[in-house]
Amino acid sequence: MNTQLIVQAARLYYEHNLTQQQIADRLSTTRQKVSRLLVQAREEGIVKIIINDPTPSEPQLEIELAETFHLNKVVLTEGAGLDQSGLRHSIGIAASDYLQQILKDGDYVGIGWGRTLFAVVSTLQKNKVARINVVPMIGGSGDMVPSFQVNELARLLAEAFEGTYRPIYAPAFTHDINERKTIMDTHEVKQVIKLWPRLDIAVVGVGQVELQKKSSMFFTDCMTNAALARLKSEGGIGDICGNFFDIQGRPVMDTPGIVGANLEQLRQIPEVIAVAGGLGKVRALIGALQGGFIKTLVTDVVTARAVLAAHKEEVVL
Repeated sequence: MNTQLIVQAARLYYEHNLTQQQIADRLSTTRQKVSRLLVQAREEGIVKIIINDPTPSEPQLEIELAETFHLNKVVLTEGAGLDQSGLRHSIGIAASDYLQQILKDGDYVGIGWGRTLFAVVSTLQKNKVARINVVPMIGGSGDMVPSFQVNELARLLAEAFEGTYRPIYAPAFTHDINERKTIMDTHEVKQVIKLWPRLDIAVVGVGQVELQKKSSMFFTDCMTNAALARLKSEGGIGDICGNFFDIQGRPVMDTPGIVGANLEQLRQIPEVIAVAGGLGKVRALIGALQGGFIKTLVTDVVTARAVLAAHKEEVVL
């Protein structure tokens, strides 16, 4: 076959993401001919495919982490040498692959928010049909960055599996308990709340208080200095869906202004998959694990080792 034609077909397919039919139309040939050209490109070494598996084999580490915190499953990805963005992407790929394996028709799936969780739904491949029902577990409408727009996360997750989602039209936090009650009593929000006890699976992020102070809208817009002082005095180190806990996993600083599921409701869900990584998240992960809020953990190898080491040190102390 003409080498130039092989290269042209390969570039259109691998670099420009055209389908074989689109390439055939552009080259005035048949789809079958394009398929043969692409096969020839690989056979002649014009195209070389390298797969970087983001899920390293660390069976002993997975087992130790699962046994220590009584988890159903641990999914690990590589983390060494990655910046925060790269780490979130790596964890996102591992988590999205895992969701492809376990989600099935009819599942009710709760979803939280966060940057790593946004990486998960953004990397999902549309190669499996599972008509899931996705339900937000916290409000998130308003002027928020994409990773905290829970309706957008719910939409992306549902669409990847050709499922459906029920949006929640409410802010995540309110300044006034009466305002929260009014919002929670609206028909639209009530319909979402009714679905939380039906959840088969929840996918959530884990926030670290010290990191959240710098990057989270909750801290910049909704936390007063008095609330921050109280959170520190009560030992708050992490949160899931805006619910804070200490290193032992005990809820701290009840925040009645949250429009979302609480930690006790989270515990009742049969499968809770937490996606989080990075050394800055270690203490928050320990608290979430010890509180029993997590049943499956998707993280990176470096963080997993640090969690076990810090937990052992915590136990000794």
